Amino acid sequence: MNRVIIKLSIIFTIVLTSLAPLFSQTKGMYVLCYHTFGDKKDPYTLAYSTLKVNLESLKRAGYKFVSFEDVVSGNIEGTKNILVTIDDGNKSVYEAYFSIMKPLGIKPVLGIYPAIIGRVHYALTWEELRRLSAEGCYIASHGYHHMFLSEKYSKEEPESFKKEIYYSKKVLEEKLGRKIEAMVYPFGVYSNIAVAEMKNAGYKYGLCLTQKMAYLPFEDSFAIPRYMITKPNQKGLMAFFAKKAQESHNVSTLEDSKKENSPKAAKKNVDIVSLQNYPQRISKMVANDIIFMPDNKQSEKPKNKKHITKPRSNFKPYIHSAADLKRIKKESKKDVTPSKKVSDQELNRKTTRHTFFRELKEKLFDIEKELTAYIHSFIDLAATKTAFVRDRIVSFFS
Repeated sequence: MNRVIIKLSIIFTIVLTSLAPLFSQTKGMYVLCYHTFGDKKDPYTLAYSTLKVNLESLKRAGYKFVSFEDVVSGNIEGTKNILVTIDDGNKSVYEAYFSIMKPLGIKPVLGIYPAIIGRVHYALTWEELRRLSAEGCYIASHGYHHMFLSEKYSKEEPESFKKEIYYSKKVLEEKLGRKIEAMVYPFGVYSNIAVAEMKNAGYKYGLCLTQKMAYLPFEDSFAIPRYMITKPNQKGLMAFFAKKAQESHNVSTLEDSKKENSPKAAKKNVDIVSLQNYPQRISKMVANDIIFMPDNKQSEKPKNKKHITKPRSNFKPYIHSAADLKRIKKESKKDVTPSKKVSDQELNRKTTRHTFFRELKEKLFDIEKELTAYIHSFIDLAATKTAFVRDRIVSFFS
């Protein structure tokens, strides 16, 4: 009797385990990453009209726009959901929100790096950011100076590395009066050490750049995938989302997505981006409609094809002598000498140089802010004086 009960228990456990995918990962969303809006010709700036067409087409396709609060509370149903995120805190975000997103009921996640807020002409002011926050936009850190959160940067400039994580959070919380629990990784770059420091600082979420749907509950809350929307790829991505909206999410789709989002795969992708492969991958993504999928492998260089040229009538190929052949064979066997490690003196020099340029950048921001204030004061004074003179002239001749 006991053996029968044990066998039945084992069978019941196996059945429940096999049916688990049917009841899990049924909630999900596509996370979109925008940057700036307007008439600029760079690939990251979308026209306001293009943004409106994109968002309206997603709504017509049956997608529901969700906020980050909905996501973390689990208050979403199904997989036809869209979360909008906007990086950098450009001034165009303010107009885009009130003229396009708010009428559609969209509350985006704003990735903000405080070094530029209220200090440069193209960035939001703190007053504008507070109003957006009060409207329901979710504010996340985007570093302090928008630097790579890589292991290399943590070793070369440990203090600056920690400033990106800790100080950005502190400034945003003090200026906005709200808790900051999410980090939008600058450039989509993050590392094991960055995640460890973020957890220590009190972050709970990290948003990267990876091409896949984000399922709930998160397999890794510090690697929430996003699709970067650029000028060249936006049409293709909107068509992709429209196609996905028509497809039914069957069991096989859920199984595949579960494999993609498995803890093993997430662990493999933690140290995903190297500074060597980042520029090539991001430029390829922008130019060729390929979404950024970071990994440990560097982009393979195409093998040089041997070009066979027909010898001319007067061409005489050079015949290597025995000594030449011996020398070539000897050189080919030589091991490639590894690159020398950077000395402490050189590392200190690099650190000093980086610190100098960062401080110089901050001073230039302050100078620009003061000059802008002086110019506005002068314009106001000129307008007041002009109005005064005009009134006196009118009163004199009346």
